[in-house]
Amino acid sequence: MIKNKFLRAVLPGIRAKLSFFTAALVISILGFTSIIHYSQQTKALEEKLESELKAPLEYVNSVVLDLENLSRSMILIEEFKVRVKEKKKQLSKFKRTVVQKEGGLFGALKAFGQSIGLNVKRGNVYKSVDTYFTRYLSEKEIQEFESKVRNELRKENGAPIDAPVYEKIRSIAEKTALARIRAETSKTRIEEITEEIKFLDTELAKADLDPKNKKTYLSDKDKLEKERKGAEKAIPEGEKKAASGETALTKALQNFFRGSFKDRISSLGLLPDKIRILAYDRVGKETLDTGLLFSQSSETGKKLLSQADFTESRKGLFGDTDVLEVIQNKSEPESYEVGGRQYEVVYRPVFRNPSTAERSRSMAEEIAENPKDWSKYLEEDRKISAEIAEISQRLKTRMSELRKDGKAKPSSDKEFKNLALAYRQMLKKRDTKLEQLHPYGSVFEKNEKKWNDDHKSLKDKIAATSKEILEWEKMLKFPPKEGENKTSPEEIQEKIRVLESQEEEYKDSLIRLEATKGDWGNSYEHKAEDAFFGLREAALEDFTFIPFKTGPAGIRRYYKDENERKSARVKWRLLREWVLSGNSETELPKTPRGIAWDSGILVRSRSEAEEVMWALDSTPLVAPGEEEGKGLVYDLLRKDLLGYNIILIDRTEGIRQMKSNREEMIRYTGIIGTIAILLAYGLAWFVVRRIRVISKNAETIGDGNLNVEFPPAGYDEIGILSESLNDMVHGLKEREEMKGELLAAEEIQKRLLPEKLPSSLNDYVEFGAFYKAMTGVGGDYYDFIELGGGKIAICIGDVSNHGVGPAIVMALFRAQIQAILRKGERDLKKILLEANAYQYEDTPDHIFITFFLAIFDSNTSRLEYISAGHVKPLFFDASDGKIKELPAGGLPIGMDENSFFETTIERRVLTLDSGDIFFEYTDGLDEARSPSSEMYTRERLAKLLHANGEKRPEELIKTIVMDVESHTQQDLSATGFSNLSDDIAMIAIRKR
Repeated sequence: MIKNKFLRAVLPGIRAKLSFFTAALVISILGFTSIIHYSQQTKALEEKLESELKAPLEYVNSVVLDLENLSRSMILIEEFKVRVKEKKKQLSKFKRTVVQKEGGLFGALKAFGQSIGLNVKRGNVYKSVDTYFTRYLSEKEIQEFESKVRNELRKENGAPIDAPVYEKIRSIAEKTALARIRAETSKTRIEEITEEIKFLDTELAKADLDPKNKKTYLSDKDKLEKERKGAEKAIPEGEKKAASGETALTKALQNFFRGSFKDRISSLGLLPDKIRILAYDRVGKETLDTGLLFSQSSETGKKLLSQADFTESRKGLFGDTDVLEVIQNKSEPESYEVGGRQYEVVYRPVFRNPSTAERSRSMAEEIAENPKDWSKYLEEDRKISAEIAEISQRLKTRMSELRKDGKAKPSSDKEFKNLALAYRQMLKKRDTKLEQLHPYGSVFEKNEKKWNDDHKSLKDKIAATSKEILEWEKMLKFPPKEGENKTSPEEIQEKIRVLESQEEEYKDSLIRLEATKGDWGNSYEHKAEDAFFGLREAALEDFTFIPFKTGPAGIRRYYKDENERKSARVKWRLLREWVLSGNSETELPKTPRGIAWDSGILVRSRSEAEEVMWALDSTPLVAPGEEEGKGLVYDLLRKDLLGYNIILIDRTEGIRQMKSNREEMIRYTGIIGTIAILLAYGLAWFVVRRIRVISKNAETIGDGNLNVEFPPAGYDEIGILSESLNDMVHGLKEREEMKGELLAAEEIQKRLLPEKLPSSLNDYVEFGAFYKAMTGVGGDYYDFIELGGGKIAICIGDVSNHGVGPAIVMALFRAQIQAILRKGERDLKKILLEANAYQYEDTPDHIFITFFLAIFDSNTSRLEYISAGHVKPLFFDASDGKIKELPAGGLPIGMDENSFFETTIERRVLTLDSGDIFFEYTDGLDEARSPSSEMYTRERLAKLLHANGEKRPEELIKTIVMDVESHTQQDLSATGFSNLSDDIAMIAIRKR
């Protein structure tokens, strides 16, 4: 309680505290609400922009992919035209020469002449015929391919492209194709020249080389070196021209489609004045800019495009930067402030083959997040890839042999078929390992079980509801019988209406649930597992075909529709079978009914697809741990990167509106907070006025005056407090009265204990003793009773429980023991038996006494003792300086009849030598607890006795008491109540 009036005046009172608390609470609530509101506004703005941006961005992605595919297709067409001519020359060596007899009219006449016996000789005709290996994409197929591509080039009104415009675009594609072929041819020629020079170097190294041949070889080598330099120079020139041609072709296609792009983007709701989309290829060349399509968008972010920070960030997309690193670092939007306007920049990678790229990304993320779950399968994949690599090499060798021979196609060659069979078995083994080792089997089973349970539950609910409707409809048709509860028709109809509505909800839920059957759109686990299964298949399909449709829609349909997945997997299997069968170079196998080859236009021969298939299957998904970031997963992701879309979003107006709303919210918060403080202060003043009366009376009680009555203060908490305080004052009065009685009882009990220690045997022994009751009076007891003849009885006991009751029992017990000793009984066992008989008859069952009795004979220095369930004594042996535990035991007094009690007690004898100390105590000593509830313990007591064994008993007892006080933080010398856990008594005897 604060006694200082100055502090009372200075320190804040309840009114100030309550006002402050109210203000803090109101401001906190309003502030928290403002933050949530601001966050919701920000989220709403982001969601709005995201929704507005989603469709245009997807369209821009598809435009970039379409332009890429058209550009690639047109270049491929021109390449094919050149390659077909070259292939005819290259593959002509695989033609077979067939010998036939002379045919035609002359051949028939000669044959007739021979048949009638004329001496006519029929000649042989040598004819060159095509074989399997001379088959390649024909000019007719190329024309069909070109027709399909040209059909994609339509004006805004849907009309076909004009011939001059198409010819101009085709001319750019042709030049690009020629430049690309020139670069590739140069690369191939460099490899051939390198091999030829190696051969010449080998020949020139021979010691016995003819000088003429040496001169020829050196001349040939010089020519080859010059040719290689020319080819090396031609490669960058060709690549540069090819890249320039690709850019020119893309721009030409953009200009052709500009109108349709603009109309389509406008119809999708792009806000040109707030959103601008720029597309770049993988080397940083701009391929599309909505700012060029819309005049409003041309100014969006114009200053931002030249800002150093943005330019540096954009450069980070290109060059040597790894696509995985870019995706990770650019996953979050970047914010810029330019000229007082707020911009958000979003980076999105665009991939040439979305299905392959999506699987590569999904797999890379899965491996990064759960490496341990996939480690076993990836290890198996590496082993299988190595085995497939061996088979692939043998297949490659065999195919070379078959080409040289040119007589049989692969499907009819036994060795090829055996190798293809082994290849199929390895593919099957890989699929089996995936099924066995992928970590999501239990997840799939759990999800399927949940779906089935939910489906059954809804079916059961629909059936039960339908049945209940029928029962109510029957009640509507047939009136209830006598004794049955009557329900009005209106109530029945209302019940039927509610049930029908409920049934419709169940049916709608069932339809929605059935629509999710086989939907992997939201299943991370299924996507991950499918990525491991389908990555190579999708990559092979992407290489073999140019797709009719681009964009992420295909992979989304694949994840959503189970039939789409089944169809795709059938086509994957057929594609591999086409490659492995070696039956046709350009004719795909027939598909089952209901499945069509809609993957796109076939632009590769079987042999070309075969080479890629070998590479895909021979490369492990992920390289070993020391080669981080390497493997097929990462190679495909890097290879498929087409470029990046950069979205500039002007968020200035939205942010300004949010700031305005926030400032308005702060103003309202301040006004409401001020009003709340004033109201709180007024309410506090009213409440405090009543509390002050209670406070003054409480101070009076604190001064020791209990003749106080708190006035009634209503029925609220303060009124209850007044009543409680009145009850408390009444209780305090009773407690004070009881305290006085206990103090008197404590004085009485002290008189029952020895007033002073015995001195008649001071020449032989010294005594020490201590007693402290937990509640002033207690059930512990000790006594020294002089018996004459140099003998003295030593008693110490402990009545169960503590307080007044045990104190009374102990007083009676003390009188009994003294009475027995006065009448001359010295047999310790008989003394205890007589005392036990009294106590067993006169005390309740739950009251008993642990008691230790000893008689010391100074003539013999012998201590004869007996224990009735009391603590074992401790003995300090001065001869060896050790503490020993003396045997004791027995059943406590008053617990059972003498017939059993007698069997448990035993008389023992101990001889004391000079310096020996006998110590006995009650269990309240070693069970004394510290403020943290730790016990004093017998071990600590024994160590203290050992350390102070040379002291006189009184000093030893004082030392122990001080140590206990230090442990319990209690003053054991104070009278009255204490916080001890039990009464404490102890005695010590030391032989002089």
